[in-house]
Amino acid sequence: MHVTKEQIDAAKRALGLLPRSVDQPAFNIRPISEAWKWRDRKPAYRTAVANVAYIWRDGSPVDRYGAMPASFEQRRVELRGSGLLLPASAPVWACEGYRIWEEADQMAYATDDPTELSAWHVVMDLPTKLPPARWQDFVTGFVERELTAKGAVVAWAIHAVEAADGSWLVRPHLHLCVTAKMWRHNSRHGRRHIAWLGNWARQRSFELAWRRACRLSEAMRAWRSAPRQKRESNPRNERSFQAT
Repeated sequence: MHVTKEQIDAAKRALGLLPRSVDQPAFNIRPISEAWKWRDRKPAYRTAVANVAYIWRDGSPVDRYGAMPASFEQRRVELRGSGLLLPASAPVWACEGYRIWEEADQMAYATDDPTELSAWHVVMDLPTKLPPARWQDFVTGFVERELTAKGAVVAWAIHAVEAADGSWLVRPHLHLCVTAKMWRHNSRHGRRHIAWLGNWARQRSFELAWRRACRLSEAMRAWRSAPRQKRESNPRNERSFQAT
């Protein structure tokens, strides 16, 4: 029996392995480890340091495998914004360079288990009609609500390249590197944290939250661009959108 690619994609959508609609933004979460082998997931770069350097397009860090590839710096034209988001109570040392990610790698390496997780790498398409001027506020607001408010540390970066005709050579998308384990220097240091994308259910709820945020952004844009008379006649006013 011959099975087409369309049938395979339809089955993956039914299982939640692909977006339910081709119009939905792409979304995936990858574990960062030396050798992750589970189902069809592929390991990202082996260390958390390398993953953060990759999304920040920074060629300067060195991890235990050596210097970063030259391509990191060469692709810096794609970088449209980046940063590090920390909980409000984070100690000052957490802001020091790549220290959070270096310690995450050290914790994983100390287990002598090549599949041990050091962090998560998330890639998500941005809403197609969201203006570039609003990308950073949209991204940081979402991440603060969903992750840093729960204590996680998140490195983020937006990548996009626009062509001369206004189309996208690199579609606008967001990278997140998220701590997987307790990073504070206390008795819980090194323990896995479920709320920080620590299991399938949490990852799925995070994906659904992102899709809801994208849909709300599109709905708000459409509402604001509608003629004023039409907006005033619509019972779903701006307040109802904000409360959704």
